Amino acid sequence: MKILLISNMYPSKESPFYGVFVKNFEQELGARGVIFEKAVIRGRGGNILQKILKYIKFFKDVYGSLKLHNYDLIYIHYAGHSLLPIYLFRKNIKKPLVINTHGGDIITNSTISNYILKLITPIIKRADLIVSPSSYFQNIVSKKFNIDKNRIYVSPSGGVNRELFHPIEVERDIFTIGFVSRIDRGKGWEILLDAIYQVSQNPNTKKFQVLMIGKGFQEEILKQKIADLNLQNIVKFLGAKPHSELPHYFNMMDISVFPTTLNESLGLVGVEAMACGVPVIGSDIGGLTSYIEDGVNGKLFRAGDSSELAQNIEFFLSAEERVLNDYRENALNSSKKFDSKLVAENLLNKLKGLIIE
Repeated sequence: MKILLISNMYPSKESPFYGVFVKNFEQELGARGVIFEKAVIRGRGGNILQKILKYIKFFKDVYGSLKLHNYDLIYIHYAGHSLLPIYLFRKNIKKPLVINTHGGDIITNSTISNYILKLITPIIKRADLIVSPSSYFQNIVSKKFNIDKNRIYVSPSGGVNRELFHPIEVERDIFTIGFVSRIDRGKGWEILLDAIYQVSQNPNTKKFQVLMIGKGFQEEILKQKIADLNLQNIVKFLGAKPHSELPHYFNMMDISVFPTTLNESLGLVGVEAMACGVPVIGSDIGGLTSYIEDGVNGKLFRAGDSSELAQNIEFFLSAEERVLNDYRENALNSSKKFDSKLVAENLLNKLKGLIIE
C-alpha cells in the first residue's frame, strides 16, 4: 500500500514534538510495509512571513503529489488547514480520502478557523472514512457534520508505545503526585495548584510532593502562583522533558492528575501514565471519560472544581496499599487496548478495506 500523507503539522529538527503524532502514525504503518509520499509542513514558522512561505510550499507540494495519482489512498492528518489545498485541488482527488480529526481542528474558537471549517465541510462529508481519537469525539463529529457513525472509525491517536511506557522500578521515598501537560490556558494547572494548597492545609495529611512537567506560554504565571501559595517546598516545576524520558517520571508518580477544562478529543498523556501503572485523576470531560473509570483505574471530578479534585487527591493519600495496588493494576490493564502496535494493525486493516482493486 502507498499512502499520500498530507498534514500541516510534522516534526522538524527545531520542533521535534510538533505534530509528532503524525510521524508516529507514519512509523507504525511503515513498519508494516506501507510506503508514504508526504506533503507536510515541517515545524513551526518563527514569524508570519515564515508561516506564509511554509504554506505556499505546502500547497505546491500537495498539488504536485495529488496530480501524480501514484498512491492507493490519501490520508489527511488534522482537518482544517490541512484540508485547504484539498479543497482547492479537489478535482484531482481520484483515490479514497481518509481524514483524521484530532480535536482542535473540529472544535474551533476563532473567526478564521470557523470560516475554514465551513469552507471544507463538503470535503469532510464526502470523505471515504473519518478517523476519530475516541468514541466521545466520534459522537461530536457525527452530530456536527450529520455523518453516520459507521463512517467514523475510532483510533486513539496512534496509541501508546508500551515498549517505552511500562512499569519500571524507581526508588521513591515520598508520595508523589504528577502533572504532565502544556502550561497553557485550559490545561488546568492552576486548578491543580489550588487543590494542592487545600490539601496542604490539612494537618493530618501525610507528606507528599508534586512534579509538574511541561512548557507553554503560562510558565511564569505558574511559577508566580506556586510562590503566592507558598508551595515551593511541595511543588517542583521541572519544565519540558523529552518524550523518551517521560516513562521514568511517570514511574516516580503514585497518581497523575489531568485537570483540563478543554474538551480533549482523547488526552493520550493519561493513557501513557496508566501504561506505567499510574492511576489518573481527570476532569469529567471530553475524551478522558472514554478511559478513566471512576473508582476503578482512577477518579473523575467536575472540570474546574479544585475542591473536588482536592478530595480525590486526599482519597489516594489516605488509601491503604492494597487499594492503591488495585488501582495500579486496573490502570495498567486499561492501557493495553491502546497499545500502538494493536492500534496500527487495526487501522491498517481498516484502510486496506478502502482500496479498490
